[in-house]
Amino acid sequence: MKHNLLRKVMHVSLSVLLIGVSAGLSTGKQASANSDNQADTARTLKVLYWNAGEFQRVYGDLFSKKYPNTTIEVVAPTGMSAITDYSTAIQKYSPDLVMLPPYHYKQMSKDKKLVDLEPLIQRDQYDTTSLYPGLLTELKKQGGGNLYGLSPDAGSYALLYNADLFKKYKVKAPSDGMTWEEILNLAKKFPAKGDKKTRIWGLSSFGSSNLVMDIARTEGLTYIDPTTLKATANTTAWKNAYRLSVEATKSGVLDEKISLPGKSYLESSSFIMGRSAMIVASISQLKSLQAAKSGGVKNYKPFTLGIAAGPADPKDRKSTGNVYITEIFAIPAGAAHVDAAWDFIKYFNGDDYANQYYKPTSSNNNIGAPLSRMIKEYSGYKLDAFYKLKPNLDSSITSYVLMNKSPNFELDFRSILSKELTQVVNGKKTLDKATAAIQLSTQAVADK
Repeated sequence: MKHNLLRKVMHVSLSVLLIGVSAGLSTGKQASANSDNQADTARTLKVLYWNAGEFQRVYGDLFSKKYPNTTIEVVAPTGMSAITDYSTAIQKYSPDLVMLPPYHYKQMSKDKKLVDLEPLIQRDQYDTTSLYPGLLTELKKQGGGNLYGLSPDAGSYALLYNADLFKKYKVKAPSDGMTWEEILNLAKKFPAKGDKKTRIWGLSSFGSSNLVMDIARTEGLTYIDPTTLKATANTTAWKNAYRLSVEATKSGVLDEKISLPGKSYLESSSFIMGRSAMIVASISQLKSLQAAKSGGVKNYKPFTLGIAAGPADPKDRKSTGNVYITEIFAIPAGAAHVDAAWDFIKYFNGDDYANQYYKPTSSNNNIGAPLSRMIKEYSGYKLDAFYKLKPNLDSSITSYVLMNKSPNFELDFRSILSKELTQVVNGKKTLDKATAAIQLSTQAVADK
């Protein structure tokens, strides 16, 4: 199905565009209701979602434990995975709760087709002080100034570093808000020689072309204009990303996630094994470190972990495009059961769910992003760095539009990058010629 293909493509490219949901208020439409903690009140909640079974597994079962007398009806129409006209779907099925990608959140907010959550927040004195402040700000910005939705998690990344290696090689430790260029300059201060299976690396990465995309995501770069379908891969910012990636590869500081034969993922990870100075990662890396510590790797040697906020966008060091929205919950204007939907939103953005999500004994094996409800630590590691930079969803929205035009766009672009940058690294082509070739080949893909 198209929906699943899009998800796979975005996951591989590390520019996973997680499906979001939004909420707002139609003109003159007042949010209903009395404050309701109606765990014992019989009621119905109709949800528009792409897959009923998946919804029940991720959300429905947990919510039903909290509100056992709320009957959940999931509307997952045939072809929902490929839907692009959410307004029509909402009009047809009249759901109380919807889940929209950020692009549709922005569009439906603009059209006043969602319930403004602020009156409900004020009515119930719902605590937002420990919600990711940068995310709230961005959701309001994308909503035209109003808060039309809440997202339970935010796929943010941080710069994790081995403080012991920095101390050993007398390199100044990373600080919050560093750019990719500054991070790569730090990486070059570590030794770049020795057996690949045992040596020290400056930075763990997936290779040149992937590093380019990581830089592009952080800085909000777009390789094709989604409106005109004109390639934009030869700008000064893109060329700088190519240069940084090529220089890092040639200098030998990238471990490129080398897989060791006969070794587990944990044992193959140079960062987890203490042989890489830095890695840009989500909290899933913290889970892996904890697993290694807890006996997942024989003779594992723990190290002092540092976490800095970053990488940051050089245009605004307090901002990054390296954050993703997963499910943003929203209430359509005119919904019949606003309070039931609002209880759902409150629960999955609240402390009870957060505490359950982060439990070391939790059965949740998919922890890959911190929740928007800020928790101080996970498995003994502080999480504050994951919340310090303000997310910018503009590039994610653009990526979503391109992916819906063709799920092959990004895969093709990555293939072009790999081919051209490899030639630059090997000295077979200049960066200027490679940039021109990338632009030309990207335009050819768009023209198809």
